[in-house]
Amino acid sequence: MNRLVLVILMLSINTSLKATPQKYDVLITGGTIIDGTGKPGFQADIGIKKDVIVSIGDLSSALATRTLDASEHVISPGFIDLHSHSDRNILLRPTAENNIRQGVTTLLAGNCGSSPTDLGKFFNSYEETGVTLNMAMLIGHNSIRRQVMNRDNRHATDDEMSQMKVLVNKAMEDGAFGLSSGLIYIPGNFAPPGELVELAHTVKQYSGIYATHMRSEGKNIIEAVNESIEVGRQVGIPVHISHHKVAGPDAWGLSTKTLALIDKTNAEGLDISLDQYPYTASNTNLGVLFPTWAMAGDHKAFLKRLKEPKTRQKIKQGVIEVMKSQRSGDELWRIQISRYKADESLEGKTFEDILKERDLEVNLENAAELAIELQQSGGGTGIYHIMQDTDVEQIMRHPLTSVASDGSGVAWQVGNPHPRNYGTYPRTLAHYVRDKKVLTIEEAVRKMTTLPASRVGFTDRGKIAVGMKADIAVWNPASIQDHSTFTTPHQYSTGMKYVIVNGVAVLLDGKMTGERPGKPLRHNK
Repeated sequence: MNRLVLVILMLSINTSLKATPQKYDVLITGGTIIDGTGKPGFQADIGIKKDVIVSIGDLSSALATRTLDASEHVISPGFIDLHSHSDRNILLRPTAENNIRQGVTTLLAGNCGSSPTDLGKFFNSYEETGVTLNMAMLIGHNSIRRQVMNRDNRHATDDEMSQMKVLVNKAMEDGAFGLSSGLIYIPGNFAPPGELVELAHTVKQYSGIYATHMRSEGKNIIEAVNESIEVGRQVGIPVHISHHKVAGPDAWGLSTKTLALIDKTNAEGLDISLDQYPYTASNTNLGVLFPTWAMAGDHKAFLKRLKEPKTRQKIKQGVIEVMKSQRSGDELWRIQISRYKADESLEGKTFEDILKERDLEVNLENAAELAIELQQSGGGTGIYHIMQDTDVEQIMRHPLTSVASDGSGVAWQVGNPHPRNYGTYPRTLAHYVRDKKVLTIEEAVRKMTTLPASRVGFTDRGKIAVGMKADIAVWNPASIQDHSTFTTPHQYSTGMKYVIVNGVAVLLDGKMTGERPGKPLRHNK
């Protein structure tokens, strides 16, 4: 072959290569990428093959099986919810529509001490069912303790402690990311700090974390933060404070001290972080209105105590004391019924509403009687309007605070759930970023993506970058909005255009596609 022919052949090959455009499974064009690191947004296209981001830049000449126009929209990592309770119902409601419409693509569940105790079995069911988003798990201390010790109000024996360690060890082997505690709940409330330290030692062997719903979020919150820190100090394990808040008039303003304590501890070399939902009301069971000793054992044990006049009066007085800590004056509107299966007509009403309907005086005496009545009939859940926005904003600004929902997969039009189930992430972006400017948009996205990812050690999710998993949310910063309220909670958020999980579109032009590409995420030990 002469030299001229060779040159012509090489030119022909080069021209052919240049003329062949790159082919992607999904191509996202025209949007502003906010990558999750906190850096300013930038214009670029994203190319996805299978479940991975493979190209970022000017991809105008590329081809794709599916091209998504993101003009005038933000392209961010899919949001990672560090505090979810969806493990309770994800297999019943695997579409997780209330999460997807917020842009959430990954959940960390098993929080507040409550989880399946056999995570291997749970993960297998997750894969068999097919779920829309990803889920990682913590192993719950309350669930472990209940399996070994029921709801007994006592310390564990050496043998019981060994059994709990075996269960925690198995959970970590099955892929748990750490241990969670719920120290206002039965039976976790009965555990001394040393029990948590011992179990945390097992978790440390797998490089896990300790996440805690602390023993108090009210007037004793400083002591509770110190108890949480002490677990980290004694074990040498990262500590994560769940849904950090200061609840009730006696605690309002103490966020200044709790955050300073966290900063001081981190400066000493420990690793303390926190998460928060952007609301001034909490949501949990009505049993927290009762002194913990009254709730030991099963429901029959509770009913038996109520039949003893002196014990019943002692329980009632304990309820009154709890209610006093949650209100200023006779503000019984602060307690709102969220779910009450025995009489669904009460759902959405406050204690004040119910007492007025019954022509009863609105006071703590009658409110305590109402609480006892509700618990006698099986109990339920309540929304507690007990925080101030000044504390919420101060906690939100802290650089180690992740945005999280404390929500779950709610059943549409059932009960009166907390709006956080439908609106946590859009509310942050609409109310606290766009309207109040408490956070910049880049900082808010960081708190929803790379910050929570780093807390549990996700190395392939939570950031827009080549090589990362294609979990992506595309949304309009001018119109993203939560609509769920405390009185009309069953309303989906709007403004989310596309949501992609593991490279598969699960929301297209604001409509669910029916795809279920989610995976159980197991801890890489």
